Amino acid sequence: MTKLLASVTGPAEAEIALSGGADIIDLKDPAEGALGAVTPEILAATIDVVAGRRPVSAVAGDLPMQPDVVLGEVKARRAADFVKVGLFPASRAERLSVISALAEIAREIRLVAVFFADGDPDFTLLGPLAAAGFHGAMIDTIGKGGASKAAGGLLAHLTIGALAGFVRTARDLGLMTGLAGSLEAPDIPRLLVLRPDYLGFRGALTAGARGDALDETKVRRIAGLLGAGGTPFEAQDPGAPTAAAPTPIDEAARDRIFVRDLVLDMEIGAYGHERGRRQKVRFSVDARIARIATTADDIAEVYSYDLITDAIRALVEAGHTDLVETLALDLARTILSDRRVFEVSVRVEKLELGPAAVGIEIRRRRADFFG
Repeated sequence: MTKLLASVTGPAEAEIALSGGADIIDLKDPAEGALGAVTPEILAATIDVVAGRRPVSAVAGDLPMQPDVVLGEVKARRAADFVKVGLFPASRAERLSVISALAEIAREIRLVAVFFADGDPDFTLLGPLAAAGFHGAMIDTIGKGGASKAAGGLLAHLTIGALAGFVRTARDLGLMTGLAGSLEAPDIPRLLVLRPDYLGFRGALTAGARGDALDETKVRRIAGLLGAGGTPFEAQDPGAPTAAAPTPIDEAARDRIFVRDLVLDMEIGAYGHERGRRQKVRFSVDARIARIATTADDIAEVYSYDLITDAIRALVEAGHTDLVETLALDLARTILSDRRVFEVSVRVEKLELGPAAVGIEIRRRRADFFG
């Protein structure tokens, strides 16, 4: 289950975050930048207050990519359970020099590297991070609040497909994964399907601006959304037998959510002339979901069409697909992995092969993929 990382400024806010249900207490000074560090004294006081009830992480600071500087600040915060180190804009060689310098201390301190979606992130560094012994990697944003928040934070800078690739690669390397960056409540269901180990919040937890104090009610709401519907099933072995025929669906108890005629350029086709080129593909999806209550006024109660378009775009960005049949089945499986979806119809059409369109339409129920 994806956990809630709550960024706090000290002992008092740590207590609020704990009371609200935060899973990780993350020390940060918002006035000092994206990874503004608190003093070692505030870190020690916060660790005393938390008293082992939750892990405590601390940021090393907004630092230049100079090995000696970064190493010194990391050592000053070794009392934390995790220390987050920003990979700020610099050359690849400079970033690698910092990673290499931290390799020895990574045996003693659980280090988490922070990429910045708006700061030239180089995800090819995930391999060197794992080799150096880092414990985890996450993505954040340098810009906070103001225009960055209005522009959508993390999802304004990186697509769902790119984020999915990051989480998948990091996980395959044995790294803990996290996503943050001016996240808001509507972002949660879209990011939960990627199954990062945690999502990080600050602004969405405060009474107002990012620099204001934490609000326990808001912490509880975000914690509730992380634990609410939309948690995906684990996919079964595609070769395993499917479940028995499901019971008939009561149409009166289901609503429909749909995406129609979404046209994207992608690499698809089994023939040689279709490789190495992109062609237009049209997607239409109709999903049967639980009937929406008339009192529903929270994002956790509604399955959003954004989740469907995110699933489509992520598959398109994943690389070449030979068959429209495979693409349709993968999309159906992804959508049905959400517990709020009971049945889905998927139509995939190639638009550049002579007729107006050629393709496939399938209908699947949850039991066709998941037990």
